[in-house]
Amino acid sequence: MRSVLLIALLATSPLACGGEAGAGGPGGPGGPGGGKGRRGGEAEALAVAVTTLTPATIERHYRGAGTLRALRAADLVALQPGVVLELRAEEGDSVAEGQLLARLDGRAYQLQAARDRLSAQNAAKELQRLEQLSGLLSREELDKQRYAAESALASAQVSRHQASQTTVSAPFAGTITRRHIDVGNLATTSKSLFTIADLSALDLELHVPEREASTVQAGAPAVVELQDGSTFEARVERRAPVVDPLTGTVKFVVRARNFPAGAVPGAFARATLRVAVRESAPSVPRRAIVEVEGKPHVYVVEDGRARRRPVELGLVGEERAEILGGVAEGAQIVMDAGTGIAEGMPVRAVAEGEGKGKGKAGGQGAQAGAEGAASQPAAAQAGDAAQAGAGAGSPDVSAGAGPKGQVPEARSEAAGSKGQVPEARAQQTGPKGQAAAAAPGGR
Repeated sequence: MRSVLLIALLATSPLACGGEAGAGGPGGPGGPGGGKGRRGGEAEALAVAVTTLTPATIERHYRGAGTLRALRAADLVALQPGVVLELRAEEGDSVAEGQLLARLDGRAYQLQAARDRLSAQNAAKELQRLEQLSGLLSREELDKQRYAAESALASAQVSRHQASQTTVSAPFAGTITRRHIDVGNLATTSKSLFTIADLSALDLELHVPEREASTVQAGAPAVVELQDGSTFEARVERRAPVVDPLTGTVKFVVRARNFPAGAVPGAFARATLRVAVRESAPSVPRRAIVEVEGKPHVYVVEDGRARRRPVELGLVGEERAEILGGVAEGAQIVMDAGTGIAEGMPVRAVAEGEGKGKGKAGGQGAQAGAEGAASQPAAAQAGDAAQAGAGAGSPDVSAGAGPKGQVPEARSEAAGSKGQVPEARAQQTGPKGQAAAAAPGGR
């Protein structure tokens, strides 16, 4: 029994040594598999899309919101108190300048005007009679009568004017937007009868920051958008001559003369006002500019490396920015400086739109190399386990061969035609981790 155990130990020793040697083989750290894993992790040049300084039109806009207003509007009131006898206009009616809108009860004013007219006539006749007797009367008496005649005439004129003010007319051509009174109501000088608006044009007030207001010119274009998404064009009509000290803004009025039916006074609207424009300016996309310590920079490709260069900016628009200096004409500028580009990084210039595909392919290749390097040690461990299992199944075969205590070399290495273990079977393991090649060795 003791000899059998010794022979089994000697038979498994070469396989164990072979398993240790295999650690440095193809699957080990020093083998070809390990070398491939390291090569997959080596840094490669990053594919980046590049551009050059390109002349383009750059516009800067200011966006604001407000409420549309009519070109002009007025609340109409009665000049003399009176009961409303007739209304000749309703909301939504278009009226002409001077058109009669309402008529008030003015009988009292008409009677007073008639009385004052008679008084003025009597005073005039009395003055004529006294003037005929000028030689018998003092000058003082004549002056008193002359003053009374003139005063009566003035009173008659005032009464006649008051009697004519018992009607309400449109001060300008427009549209009646509201009617505030009904027939039979008492109209007073403090109560509005109608609201009229001139809808031939619409105004929108925009409060532009002082920094942007200095570049806005009269007649600058603006685009107004309503809540339903419809848009129409407008232009700057006028600007306030002062800056609001509380908000630091300047009031601009943009006016539109052609607008959709949904644009009415009181409607909420958003406006985009052009505050500056530059034609044929050398520029780059805004995403090519990165701020470093508060100063603008761009990355240029030189000798396969990304080099950061400070630049001087001019007009900055929504999509492009003007470059006044810092980059030579024709230099290859990285289009997207926010993709992890760093100073001195190896890069490769490609056409616009190609960099993303190349970068994705490189990333997949690096990941595949890492997975291959990780799978090779696992395969090596599986091979070692299979060899150990084959050695464990051979003691019964070698015990009966050769002199006592010796194991024939061919048998110990399982090199016989019947002792060989097929590679596919050697890698198969049983339920308890033993190699499946143990069964042929037992026979």
